[in-house]
Parts: sequence; structure tokens; C-alpha cells
Amino acid sequence: IEYDRTRTAEAKKLGIRAPTLDKEVAKLKEQQANEDDPLDISVEPWPDAVNGEQLLDEIHRTLSCHIVAKREVLETSTLWSVFTWFIGVVRVAPLAIITSPEKRCGKTNLSNVMKKFCLRPLSASNITSSALFRSIEKWRPTLLLDEADTFLKDNEGLRGLINSGHTRDNAFVIRSTGDNHEPTRFNTFGAKLLAGIGVLPETVMDRAVILPLRRKKSDEQMERLRNAPVALFEELCRKLARFAVDYSETIAKANPVIPASLNDREQDNWEPLLAIAEAVGGH
Repeated sequence: IEYDRTRTAEAKKLGIRAPTLDKEVAKLKEQQANEDDPLDISVEPWPDAVNGEQLLDEIHRTLSCHIVAKREVLETSTLWSVFTWFIGVVRVAPLAIITSPEKRCGKTNLSNVMKKFCLRPLSASNITSSALFRSIEKWRPTLLLDEADTFLKDNEGLRGLINSGHTRDNAFVIRSTGDNHEPTRFNTFGAKLLAGIGVLPETVMDRAVILPLRRKKSDEQMERLRNAPVALFEELCRKLARFAVDYSETIAKANPVIPASLNDREQDNWEPLLAIAEAVGGH
């Protein structure tokens, strides 16, 4: 209210029109919002070199405390979470798709636990096409999208954008922006996790590593995520940050052994995950 009362007089003092002042104030507000953005908070790397095998084992153990799933699902969840820290150097960004045949199988819970380990996590239960590429361009986040079966099935435009972010070389869309409708290129390359019931569209599933879940049995007791110590996740993230610093060049140059039984797209999906597995060694 105070701004509206004084804008004309203040603009006159500056020798500019009031609409020009409005635009400059809007720019300043956006700049301040970006400076205060929680996604821009950096993680301080662990001071000492970390043992990669032990680090991944610790993440795997944490996942197994909270999630009912086959061992290979938890192993894949571990590798994919670590992969997000190398998004700046990998050539392929496989989707992670958490799926189940029915509700209450722990999809949201697995997404929330993996979120604790991912680089710059950003969660949403829905997203529009424009919000998707603008979020990636602005924050370079790890997107964790729940309820994907409800908003993705009949949205070909959004599916196309998600698919476009699979390989670094082709991960761009062009949109008109601003009052002058200037063509602007937006990057869509980034780590994305989708969770939903049933099978998502074939072109999306084809670009993903799949994390199938089932409903837990009455005798299976899991620890609640809200009771987990915050310090544990903070320490593991700091170790992941140090691991990413020390191993980025290794992962960038990696040429891991990939099972010949996988088709070409599957080999692309698994390449960055297997590169991490080979880098840490051990089992």
C-alpha cells in the first residue's frame, strides 16, 4: 500500500515513468527471492576423503530401515540417489520410476527417503510443462514428482519434455519469453524421479530404471522416517558432496562394463549407475 502511494512521486524524483519503476522493483524482488532460495544452499563437503563402498552401504542400510522392497530395488535406489550428485558430468540422466500395483505400497515414503540423499531435491505432486523446464533452468534440481499416474498419462506435452531430458545433447526446448516474445532456449537435462500406480507411458518407462514396490505384510515393521535423526542425513549428504568432488572426473571418463543382455536404451539408463558401482568397487 505504501509503495502504491509513493511510486509516482518517487519515479518523478528519479526522472522515470512509474511503470519503469515497477519493472525495476519487480526485478529486485526476484533477485532477492533467488538469493534466499533454499535450493541454492550448498552442502559443505565432508572434510576427509570417504570410502565409497562404505558410503553406499550406509545409504542402503538406511533405505532398508524404512522401505519394504527387494534388495535389488534398494541397491538401485542407492545408486540412483548417488547419481544425482554427478548430474554435471554424466551424459545420460535415467529417470527413476517408483511403481506399485496398488496404493499404500510405500511409493511416497521411498521418494521421501531418497530425497534425503539427492542433490538439490525438489518435490511436487503435480507440475506443468512450463514449470518443469523453468524449474530445471533456474535451480538444476533433482525433481521428485509424486502421483505421476494422475497427471502424466494424458499430457503428451509434459511427457515429451520429460523424455527430452534423457540425454545431455538433446535436452533443450525453445519457448518465446518476455514482452518481445524472444525465443529462449531452456535446458531439460536433469535427474527426475516419478512415482505412480501401475505402468506409466511406454516412452517414459523406456528411459528409466524401475523401482517396483509391494504393500508390506502385517509382520513387517519399518522405522518411521520422521523419527530418523536429522544428523544422520546431514552427515551422509556431506559425505556425498565430498565423494562427488573426488570422483567427478572418474565418473565423467567412466566406461563401465554393461551386461550385453540389456538393449541399447537400457544400457544408456544403467551406464551412470554402473559407473558409480565400479568406481566404489567391492560388492
